[in-house]
Amino acid sequence: MRIELHPRLRKRAAKLSKRERDEIAAALRALEDGFGQPHRHAGLGIRRLRKGLFECRAGLQWRIVFHAEKGVLSAYDVMTHDEVKAWLRSF
Repeated sequence: MRIELHPRLRKRAAKLSKRERDEIAAALRALEDGFGQPHRHAGLGIRRLRKGLFECRAGLQWRIVFHAEKGVLSAYDVMTHDEVKAWLRSF
């Protein structure tokens, strides 16, 4: 599985601490290796938000929101849990 990083995610991550960026990078690597293998999803904290739209944990505070398409995961943004809930309500 290949991961593409949206400019929105890059911009948000650039404002975070090095430790937080490292957690996000580790979560993205684990996501790349584990997506599509349901027995590994629990450890990654992957949760389906809508059809084709998911989130995964990156540390305690952050969630990576991504779109899943055949062969490609598009990491859209990194948000807190509350920000994800508010973002979903805006649809």
